[in-house]
Amino acid sequence: MERRRWTLAGLLTVAAVAWLPLNKKVEGPKLLVLSRNHAIVTADLLSVALVLVAAFLVRPGRR
Repeated sequence: MERRRWTLAGLLTVAAVAWLPLNKKVEGPKLLVLSRNHAIVTADLLSVALVLVAAFLVRPGRR
């Protein structure tokens, strides 16, 4: 069971990273402008959610 959680967390993290360059057509409004050419947009929030779920799966103290 523990190995499944780590595997799923790894897959979610890979999906989160892969989503960032693929979301160009569905980006939505800018939430935070980092520089002239870079910003955090609403589509990036999916990556944040995936990483948070992955972190939840592997957090210490789970049984």
